[in-house]
Amino acid sequence: MQGKADLHVHTKYSGVHKMGPLRFPESVSDPVDVVKKAKAAGMDVVCITDHNSVTGAHRAVRDCKDIKDIGIVIGEEVSTADGEVLAYFIEDEIPAGLSAVETIERIREQGGLAIAPHPFSLHCPCLKDQIFDLDLDGIEILNGGHIDDYANAHAQEIGKKEYGRWALTGGSDSHCLKNIGATYTLFEGNTPEDLRKSILNKTTDADGEIILMNQAIAWSIEVIVHSDKLILRSFLGLDKEKIDDDPIIYKVHKMKLGQKLGALFGSLVYFTPPIPFIAGGLSKVIFKKLEKHGIDDSEMFDIFKPFP
Repeated sequence: MQGKADLHVHTKYSGVHKMGPLRFPESVSDPVDVVKKAKAAGMDVVCITDHNSVTGAHRAVRDCKDIKDIGIVIGEEVSTADGEVLAYFIEDEIPAGLSAVETIERIREQGGLAIAPHPFSLHCPCLKDQIFDLDLDGIEILNGGHIDDYANAHAQEIGKKEYGRWALTGGSDSHCLKNIGATYTLFEGNTPEDLRKSILNKTTDADGEIILMNQAIAWSIEVIVHSDKLILRSFLGLDKEKIDDDPIIYKVHKMKLGQKLGALFGSLVYFTPPIPFIAGGLSKVIFKKLEKHGIDDSEMFDIFKPFP
């Protein structure tokens, strides 16, 4: 039997994305909804890999006991000093900011597995050629969130050349419910333990689809609209009872008045047609230039350094 697992999924516990002066949630998806969507998409296993947090994954395990025929793996996408590393089959959070070597050692101490996500990304912190020197169990060769023509293609090329060196995996890298299960890992069996064995035996493969530009834009609109609603509700004194249970509500209520008004104004500008589509098209142009000239993501992010 061949199973399907989405090895790269985010929930509302993934924190806030920072781009220059803009701040918005990485995801607004509830962990329970993530599991339900993964099951509906035909996944046998879903791995919840929030940025520098295992809270969402633990909540999914806690609150999804009645959802049958889908396994949940506790994971984390760790921001190391050298690029991001995916940790699987762990219980405790791996702290951000360590070297990739020390991060992998911490993963091993918990009996977990380490995989390099989007190893040649043009816009996400990644390990690049460091994958050849690290004790990794696998590399992600198909990331559903990478709409450029380079990152996945180069990872697949390396995976093919070095076949048998790592497990080859795929994941949606979904930050919204709609895209969960679009990209996935094929493995022998249908349980989390079967997935673990397949990764260790390097018998996995990646399949599925990359999101379209309009889907990427839809994600940005979803998180901004959700955040704006919470900001407006905070003006009315609502949701205070949920502060301790919802990380996005907590952050909204911590914002100062000027920050809230600034966020609402920024949203209004972003939603002005055709700005979302111009932004999406511009990102494609930037990716092409990065690919052509060999500029890495750290140089691209330099344009944002004047902002805190």
